[in-house]
Amino acid sequence: MIEKEEESLENSENGKGIEDSPRDRTRLSDICADVKISQIMSKETTVVRDTEPIENIIELMTRTPYHSFPVLNSDDELVGVIDQENILELLFFERSHRTHHTHLMAIKALSEEAATLMVHHPVTISHDASLCEAADLMIKHHINRMCVVDGKKLVGVISKSDLIKKIYELRR
Repeated sequence: MIEKEEESLENSENGKGIEDSPRDRTRLSDICADVKISQIMSKETTVVRDTEPIENIIELMTRTPYHSFPVLNSDDELVGVIDQENILELLFFERSHRTHHTHLMAIKALSEEAATLMVHHPVTISHDASLCEAADLMIKHHINRMCVVDGKKLVGVISKSDLIKKIYELRR
């Protein structure tokens, strides 16, 4: 079955297959270097405030398809990201590794707002960066989604699936 699928890819439209030689990969790198993140990012994104109660964020995660949310302060500046891993660690506090207990106990005792649980220095990318730069960062940091910023302001979000779709488009 796999052989037939590969064969059909080789015999795609106009008799041309999807090439994957070193020369074609270089050409693709050149092309994707010219594609700006601002052209393919999602401009509409669900955000939470740094003062948002954790309980509300958990509820938001249950009714949206997103696994992480940018966190904004009162000046609409990106100050962090909160994701499923943060929430799971808090929910399963007693099962978490002992090295995390002090941090999680402080969160439980002090406050249950997004600011206390979020990742404070998320990996971000400038809106004028290239598709290649975004791919490099996502691969390097093992992340699926990244906040796109203009200075400290959130202007969008880019995901691995956005990059893959655009690269596929460029290869056609």
